[in-house]
Amino acid sequence: MKKKILILGFILSSVLCFSQDIELFHRTMDDRLLMPMLPIDMSLDEFQILSRDVKLMDMAAAAALPGYISFKAKENTAAYISMAVRAVGYAGAFYELYRYDQVGGVELAMNKTDSYIGYATIGIIAASYLFDWIYGKTMLAKKQEAIRYKYRKELETQGN
Repeated sequence: MKKKILILGFILSSVLCFSQDIELFHRTMDDRLLMPMLPIDMSLDEFQILSRDVKLMDMAAAAALPGYISFKAKENTAAYISMAVRAVGYAGAFYELYRYDQVGGVELAMNKTDSYIGYATIGIIAASYLFDWIYGKTMLAKKQEAIRYKYRKELETQGN
């Protein structure tokens, strides 16, 4: 059984090492290579926000780096909150591991308070990951829509 798990882990790690990113949706045009015509008053910050998107590889990075997607969306306050909440979750996990080494697995499983702390720790870590992913992706999309709307309105007023 250990041999099968080791082989499966090797195959998964080798596949992930060779792929740069995993695309779920096919793109008909590569907007990374196409140089768009930029409005004169568009800032670098707005251009960077327009060229960002959240991919599957970003979701994997957000699992290891708290606040990753919120930082990508330039929502620093939410990113720092996500980092703090995840730190609390990791502190609870380390506390549980410390208690497991001190008390022992059987006695720790019988203690309801420690089991509640363990469940809360898992919930906090998962919730901070989901918050970062959903909130960051939503805010990035809203900012992109606002920038597109702003410059589309400018183009309409210049054309008339």
